[in-house]
Amino acid sequence: MKAADNVFLVVKPGVVLTPIIEPVICSLEIYFREAGLKAFVTSGLRDAHDQLRIVKKYLIAKGLDKHYPATMACKHPMEKDRGYYVWQLAWSHLLNVGVIINPPLASECLMDYFRNGKNRKGQIINQTPHANGTSFDIGGAGGDDATIKDELVVMERAMKAKVKGLIYILPEHNNNAIHCDCVRS
Repeated sequence: MKAADNVFLVVKPGVVLTPIIEPVICSLEIYFREAGLKAFVTSGLRDAHDQLRIVKKYLIAKGLDKHYPATMACKHPMEKDRGYYVWQLAWSHLLNVGVIINPPLASECLMDYFRNGKNRKGQIINQTPHANGTSFDIGGAGGDDATIKDELVVMERAMKAKVKGLIYILPEHNNNAIHCDCVRS
C-alpha cells in the first residue's frame, strides 16, 4: 500500500515521504477512516534549508520578521554572525513566544524557553528530526478556526494500539499540528 492511496489521512502535495514514515502513514489510515475524520500529512522529510524557510514563515506569522532582517535575508542555514547562526536568535525568540520548532541545525537556545517546567535557555536543541526522515506532521482538517483535538483523539488511540513504527506524538497546538516520530519497523 502507498500513502498516495489514503483517503482519510491524505498526504499534501509536496510532502516528501521516506521508507520509514510512509508505512506508518499507511497504517494510520484505518484509524482516521474508523473515526470518519479526514486529516492531512503536512510535512515529512525536511532539510536544514526547508527548516529555515519554516522559521521565516513563523517569524512573519508572529510579526517578528521586522525584528530580524538578517534572518529574513539569510540564504544558507550555516551562515554565522558573531559566533552564532544568523537565524539563531530569531528561532530562540519563536520558542520564547510558544512556537515549538526545532532549529535547522543543532543550536543553543538563546532566550528563555520553558518546557516541562525547565528553562532550556543555554541548552543545545537538536536539529529537526524531519531532517533524518523519521518524522512527519499531521495538520488540522478545518479552516482558520481549526484545532487538532479530533486528530489528537485518533492519534492517541493509534498510540495505545501500538501502531508499528510509531513511537511518539507531540501535539503542537500553536502550529495546529501533531508531530509524529517513527522508527524503522
